[in-house]
Amino acid sequence: MHPVSHQHQPTYTHDATACEECDLLVPATTLAVGEASSCPRCGHTLSRHLPEQERRPIAYGFAAIIMFVLSNSFTFMSFSTKGVGQEMTFLQCITTLVDQGYLFLGAVLSLTLIGLPLVYIGSIMLVLWRVDKDLHSNALRSLGRLLCRIKPWLMVDVFLIGVLISLVKLMGMADIKMGLSFWAFVGYTVLLIKMISSLDRMWLWQRLFGPSELHGLTVEDDEASAMTSGLVGCHICGALSEAGADSCKRCGDHLHSRKPGGLNRTWALLFTSVILYIPANLYPIMDTVFLGDDSPSTILGGVVLLWAMGSYPIAAVIFFASVVVPLVKILALLWLCYMVQRGQGASPLGKLKLYRMTEFVGRWSMIDVFVVAILAGLIRLDNLMTIYPGPAAVAFAGVVLITMVAAMSFDSRLIWDLQQGERERE
Repeated sequence: MHPVSHQHQPTYTHDATACEECDLLVPATTLAVGEASSCPRCGHTLSRHLPEQERRPIAYGFAAIIMFVLSNSFTFMSFSTKGVGQEMTFLQCITTLVDQGYLFLGAVLSLTLIGLPLVYIGSIMLVLWRVDKDLHSNALRSLGRLLCRIKPWLMVDVFLIGVLISLVKLMGMADIKMGLSFWAFVGYTVLLIKMISSLDRMWLWQRLFGPSELHGLTVEDDEASAMTSGLVGCHICGALSEAGADSCKRCGDHLHSRKPGGLNRTWALLFTSVILYIPANLYPIMDTVFLGDDSPSTILGGVVLLWAMGSYPIAAVIFFASVVVPLVKILALLWLCYMVQRGQGASPLGKLKLYRMTEFVGRWSMIDVFVVAILAGLIRLDNLMTIYPGPAAVAFAGVVLITMVAAMSFDSRLIWDLQQGERERE
């Protein structure tokens, strides 16, 4: 059921579109400020009419850039024990990994914490700044597509949780102080989240290039899907096109009625993550050298240590995020692929909710990788104590990233295709 608009408020009418999660055709809907339109079948949010979408993201973006500069200008954290201390800047989390030969981990942190967030901020600011001015249409389309694709890979909020967990781990053995850059990073994280949540994707594309050709499409069947109606919905801008079209006329993205590769790509990625999950849990994720004594620690070993120290909530968070979540996500996606391949169409909404859960929680498993990077960058006290990343850190980061890609490659619309097929056979 669509929300009723209020005439005394500014309104926005989003395009007729196909739900990207279940492929249901949804007609154009008029929204007042603060209202949202959702898919009547699966509940997926299609569009929101947010206030001041042309100004707020730019303001948040400028503020976020300032906070980012400040987060790299002062001390991030300091660590001292037995009269010996060490200070760390934000960038040392990355440079320490590179210096120790962990180029893959250094690249992952560089992209998820610096490169992609800054590209995202700059792209939004440029697009909104030029929204009423001349800018080459292909450049606008490229920036818009880039915004949609890199959004899931922004992990500054996950890193911030990793910092707090590192703080708890170190509080019992040393004096820890948070520097000015830490508080600037907190501001950077909050502002980036506010920026992301203050802009609606479908509104942006409609504002840039106007309504799609099928904006006023009349939907006669409440259960009609785009594919059965000879249409295909764009996953980037939400515009509808005739089936068989190679690319979306509004955003230029390649169109596909269902994600190419079928289930084979998802199966391959999941089996790869299963292989990596084994060394990620068997090998040490971190090596602590204290007075010449090397003490390697696995993921489960770190959880047991935190539990023994009395840090029950943190131990539970690490266990859930680093052990339970990756395993459950792999098993859930394997089960969904199996059910779709077997043609089991019962309870499609339940399957979709399970899929949404796997997409949401996947990135939070990076917490343990970030904790290792923070500790390795901070604790470098030469002969007294030094922490090094272990070989499992690379394997575990691979598990997290590959399962994220596997979830993205799975096409949830296949779940609803099975139900459609069963309804047609009846």
